[in-house]
Amino acid sequence: MRLLALLVMFAAWPALGQDFNGLNQSQLDDLRAQQQLAQQRLIAQANELRALESRFRAEQAVADQQAARIPFRLPEPLPGAPPRTIDVDQLPSIPDEALAASNRRIRETAKNPR
Repeated sequence: MRLLALLVMFAAWPALGQDFNGLNQSQLDDLRAQQQLAQQRLIAQANELRALESRFRAEQAVADQQAARIPFRLPEPLPGAPPRTIDVDQLPSIPDEALAASNRRIRETAKNPR
């Protein structure tokens, strides 16, 4: 029995001499490299997203500028259609006295700045 135990111990002796820490260090180095690659990919994606957002904003600004240059026109009436009319009774109105009082207050305020 002791002989068997000694044989097993001597057979396992080379395995005990291996550097398991180095194997773990290698695995850690691989994980660190993978993390760095993942972080670099994340940064590259974030930069690409920012570039696309900037490009979109620039294109939107150009489109807004081009749209502002085009004058707005009402559609032409159909041939034979009655002329357009506006019911002025439905428009808001300001009584002359209220308008005069408002103008007077504005002029007084403009003369006396705080």
